[in-house]
Amino acid sequence: MTSTTQPAELLQKAASELQSGRLNEAAKTCQHILDAHPGQPDALHMLAMAAASSGRLDDAEKLFLEALNHAPKRPDILVNFGNFLRNLGRVADAQVRLRKAAKIAPEFSAAWYNLGLLLHSTFEMREVVTCAKKACELEPTHAPAWELLASAEQKLGNPEAAIQACRDGMIHTPDSPRLSYALAQLLRQECQFNEAVDAYRLALEKGFRNPELFMNMGEALEETGEVSEALACLDTGLEQYPDSPELHRTRADMAWSFGDDSDPVTRLRDATRSHPDNPRLWYTLARLLDRLGRREESIETISEARTAGVPDAPDLNMQEALCRSYEGKIDEATALFEQMVAAYPQYVDGRLTYAGHLLTHGDPRAAEQHCAAVVGEQPFNQLAWCYAGTAWEMLGDERGRWLMDYERMVRPVVVPPPEGYDSTASFFSDVQAALEELHHTQAHPIEQSVRGGTQTNGFLFRLKHPLLATVEQQIRTAIKSVLAGFPQDADHPFWARRIADPRGDGFQFSGAWSVRLRSEGFHTNHIHPEGWISSALYVALPDEVQTGEGNEGHIEFGAPMGELDLDLPARRVVKPEVGTLVLFPSYMWHGTIPFHSEQPRITIAFDLVPQS
Repeated sequence: MTSTTQPAELLQKAASELQSGRLNEAAKTCQHILDAHPGQPDALHMLAMAAASSGRLDDAEKLFLEALNHAPKRPDILVNFGNFLRNLGRVADAQVRLRKAAKIAPEFSAAWYNLGLLLHSTFEMREVVTCAKKACELEPTHAPAWELLASAEQKLGNPEAAIQACRDGMIHTPDSPRLSYALAQLLRQECQFNEAVDAYRLALEKGFRNPELFMNMGEALEETGEVSEALACLDTGLEQYPDSPELHRTRADMAWSFGDDSDPVTRLRDATRSHPDNPRLWYTLARLLDRLGRREESIETISEARTAGVPDAPDLNMQEALCRSYEGKIDEATALFEQMVAAYPQYVDGRLTYAGHLLTHGDPRAAEQHCAAVVGEQPFNQLAWCYAGTAWEMLGDERGRWLMDYERMVRPVVVPPPEGYDSTASFFSDVQAALEELHHTQAHPIEQSVRGGTQTNGFLFRLKHPLLATVEQQIRTAIKSVLAGFPQDADHPFWARRIADPRGDGFQFSGAWSVRLRSEGFHTNHIHPEGWISSALYVALPDEVQTGEGNEGHIEFGAPMGELDLDLPARRVVKPEVGTLVLFPSYMWHGTIPFHSEQPRITIAFDLVPQS
């Protein structure tokens, strides 16, 4: 390097080296500049970026500060330092730098965009909208700024504004595949399924590719009624991403639900053998076979995976332990579970599956200890509380009755008809007609508790049907009346979660769906791991259930799921009535007793969580 080389040329050379990832060369060039020009801010800035990329975080911070000492009003240095601090988790410090950059250089779009990104991570969405709009105005061809604006509007509950942000962005950046994909996702969320499919196709044409696109596009096509085309879309995705467990799971579930005559796991089985070192594929296959009732094949799959030399993975190890338990090799299963927990102590699903194994095989005290470990990290883990309650009941521990108070916690409440209806029967007759149109599958989803019936896909109340909006409002009114009677108990995992909120009484839906059971249909006993309060609203009931003397079609509480093979009876049985909503803790075992009738049993179910 000659002494006649100008600083500007060296700076350009260092920038090129940094951009291409040649960090050592960039650092050397910057140091050469600094030797000749001590305190040169651009060289210090690039040296800081190189140090950050190399993982020398302390050096990077010192260099950023030195660069700003020589150029305190450089917005680009402030932005990069702010992003560096954000990546370290020092959000407050990062925000100071990014706000300063935006204040010093209000025409510098990167300052607004990166400040918006930071505020998005702290859920300050109204200010994110302000920042994103400013970034879009200053640099309308910057597609990520339009994406940020759309995301913030969506999270604020303004879907139309979010969709418009994508459309405006696409005018300025017509070649952006991510904006087309974001638009598709928003349109699908708003139940504009045909338009969503068109947007997914546009994203594909522009080069956007990942397994999620094919999965989401396939599900959108299913919503339009184009099931064959939906399956073909998923198949196209699997041709490109044969090692995607999520795509295989979606394809298998859709084929099964719509009565496809082919084996739903054929493609997945072929993929595992083509990718024998992918433990997630093996686990997905074994899990689906188990859920399909093909337990022997599930066991054989695990044996084949081990023969093929599949690497260890926590979920696969868990499934292997389960298979040994299914085979009656209890000691071997227990040893495998112990090894899994020791190797993966933070793997909650595995620890709780082990707790279930311990309950089944007569060690509730050890099971309760594993549940306590989970609750210590996740205080509202519903399955941990469920298993703990079951263990306490087996042990005769008083805490079982404290946790599972079936009389006080199972709350039936009448959902009144809205104005314009003269009776509960006439209102729910119309609701039934609306729901019947949504039950277009032929079998239950593989991973759900329904047997002998169908379940709607996606969040029910997102659908643009005025009657669904009405029934949602009537449900909300009924829920508020129940929450108002909750006792004050700050130490209880159920009662303590109620949040008094004058705007909505402190709850939000985390899921909602409809189930249509036919004759001999039922729900296996289960819980809802993603909820706080779960529910069953009875929309239509067979005559045999309404007037019969037995318990057919009734909902029962307290009997554990059959897989645990525990001789514990139901603790409460509630007779369903049209227009009655039954609310209960999501961690409480519940299921439906089979019934016999030519008439369907139709419910709306949902989970609630405290208002965030």
